[in-house]
Amino acid sequence: MSRTVSVILAVVSAAALSAAALCAAAQESLPPPFPRTNATKLLETDRINVWDIVWPKGQPTALHRHVYDQVGTYYARGGRLITATDGTERRGMTEVGSLSTTRKGTTHVEEGTTDPPLRAVFIELKKDEPSGTPAAAVGAAAFPREGAKQVLDDERVTAWDYTWTSGAQTLKYRAPLDTVIVWLAEGSVRVAGKGAPTSFDVKPGTMRYLAKGGDETLEVTSGSPRTLFFQLK
Repeated sequence: MSRTVSVILAVVSAAALSAAALCAAAQESLPPPFPRTNATKLLETDRINVWDIVWPKGQPTALHRHVYDQVGTYYARGGRLITATDGTERRGMTEVGSLSTTRKGTTHVEEGTTDPPLRAVFIELKKDEPSGTPAAAVGAAAFPREGAKQVLDDERVTAWDYTWTSGAQTLKYRAPLDTVIVWLAEGSVRVAGKGAPTSFDVKPGTMRYLAKGGDETLEVTSGSPRTLFFQLK
């Protein structure tokens, strides 16, 4: 190989490496998906952030890069346009109860395409590994059980889709693992713990967090709300 060709190849290689470095730097400088307009933080712990998000029609987000792996579900049906960094577009309608998983490093723009808009509760997983601690001893396991569908089971999260009926045989849920519960329909829930029992109403998008091994036990007392349980390992 001639000296001239070697020099040209070296210059081309250096230029390619510089372009790649610039691209990587540009990716790193992009904003995270949250906080942003139309997203409300519901909870923050050392392990997770929980967000309530809405995608209004015709209001695109900024180009953003996900800094954490993310999981969640949608509580209101709607449409969305997702545009990747190469300009590729993906349009779709998302149904209530659909599971969402997004990997760290995903970079895109999102825009709602319907009115009423798509709505969701998403959980950012701030740790790259599971806790490494065993489940708490809280009595009989809530899941698996009849009528419950396991929709996710990976190294950090197990998710269950369950229509939580009231009555004598209702599920009484105490958390063996840190758990994010998202309701997708209306109902009433009773909370028993150290003090006197209390009750609260749920609707699509209501979220409650239960710490692993905590004293609270939840049961549905009216309605049959579809519910997503995200158990954090």
